[in-house]
Amino acid sequence: MNEPRIYDAIIVGGGISGLTAAAYLCQYGYHPLVIEKQDETGGLVHSFSYKGFIFDSGIRSIESSGIVKPLIRDLGLDIDYRKSKVTLGIKDQVISLSSKDDLPSYEALMISLFPEDEKEIKKIIKKIYQILGYMDVLYGIDNPMMMDLKKHKSYVFKTLLPWLFKFIPTLYHIDQLTVPVEGYLRRFTQNESLIDMMIQHFFKATPAFFALGYFGIYFDYHYPQGGTGKLTQALASYILDHQGMIQTKTEIHSINPEQKTIMDTNGQTYHYRNLIWSSDLKGLYQGIDESLIQKDSLKNKVTFQKNLIMDKRGAESVLTVYATVDLPPEYFGKIASEHFFYTPETKGIHQITLPKVETMDQLKADLETYYARQTYEISIPALRDKTMAPNGQTGLIISILMDYDTIKHIDEHGFYQEFKAFTEEKFIDVLSSSIYPSLRDHVIDTFSATPLTFKKRNGSTDGAIIGWAYDSNPIPVQHKMSKITSSFKTPMPYIYQAGQWSFSPAGVPISVITGKLSADRVKKNLKKQKK
Repeated sequence: MNEPRIYDAIIVGGGISGLTAAAYLCQYGYHPLVIEKQDETGGLVHSFSYKGFIFDSGIRSIESSGIVKPLIRDLGLDIDYRKSKVTLGIKDQVISLSSKDDLPSYEALMISLFPEDEKEIKKIIKKIYQILGYMDVLYGIDNPMMMDLKKHKSYVFKTLLPWLFKFIPTLYHIDQLTVPVEGYLRRFTQNESLIDMMIQHFFKATPAFFALGYFGIYFDYHYPQGGTGKLTQALASYILDHQGMIQTKTEIHSINPEQKTIMDTNGQTYHYRNLIWSSDLKGLYQGIDESLIQKDSLKNKVTFQKNLIMDKRGAESVLTVYATVDLPPEYFGKIASEHFFYTPETKGIHQITLPKVETMDQLKADLETYYARQTYEISIPALRDKTMAPNGQTGLIISILMDYDTIKHIDEHGFYQEFKAFTEEKFIDVLSSSIYPSLRDHVIDTFSATPLTFKKRNGSTDGAIIGWAYDSNPIPVQHKMSKITSSFKTPMPYIYQAGQWSFSPAGVPISVITGKLSADRVKKNLKKQKK
């Protein structure tokens, strides 16, 4: 009887973190196996073609944060990674957000809309400048976790050591700003509409540091020519070119941490020396039968972590309308940029709660008001790369945050398709009656994606796109920047976690860094395991 093949490393999940881990393991000379349940890899960093248009199905831009650029450089990925311009608009005013020099324009915009709050606005802007100073330290150099410090001694002495003297005290200040941004801003103002204008495009209970420091991320937005999916495509190609393996259409449902085996839904068993879980973290613990664990200490650790995780929720997801439009990109470029955050009214959504009703007719009035006051994230791929739409036409990606339970309720009561059609119509109506007056008459086609779409396509808890809800008590993973170097660890030997579920708040840079940290630990293990 043939001995079963034992893989040096198996990575479950072919999103950005799993592909990063596999690519680095390939660079280190190993041949990992990536297992992905969907038809193709990419996860939330993915682009797709639709009737001659190319759209991004997940993220719209990619911030480097001293992490993504080193990833592209170190692996020699063939990607044209360009700056993505960001603009912000409220009502009929639009400003650029390309550097700190644009903050006075943001301050003037807010004061023009809320003149009675001028004093409070100035205090908030002063705090934003302070937080951006922390961001400059945090992301001001190539992240040392992305570097082989033994090979870059000059970097250690000339860059890293001087940076550490600023970085360590900065971490303290960042940790003090992990409180929810809503409550933090109420220290400065009681004007809920003003607070909405500043933060309603962020997830509920987003840490103050992350939300108010996001201006620094706007300044750092980049876009791979051809779509965000070009990054994950390049990583997948690197893995295959270096004798790594990618297996799609395969779902893992069982893990035995003592025997070091996993099993897919077809009954195929895989043996590993190291396992990196880059998929939904609940799936890892759901797949473990604690009764099969012989060692009591391990069983207790797994049970504790499972109980900690299984009742936690994912953060809000997004509701997205895709529109193909018979207008040239220049029409939209004269109004705003390729990445545009737009709010048509200043009332905000703080007083609106979408009711759980039985029919679409009962929801329409509340939903119409909700959409009229929302902040829209609008991405226009053809303004970055004209080849992403037919000549003289434009594709729009229009998103708002949306709670998974609301959409689940709508689906369970049988008016999901009616809701989607209404949403597509109203998104276009809102933008046509405000910032893009010619839009309504030139729409060719619309379609949409909801939190249910993300749950189905990516298998994420509650269709979440950034990981755990920020108001989880407690957040079941590391969420302090000072602890990020341990964020990839699990209670189980030779099993590691990477991606949006392994640190909070998450995003592409966090997914990349946790993938890299996991790969580095596996490399260390393999050197010992093969002696």
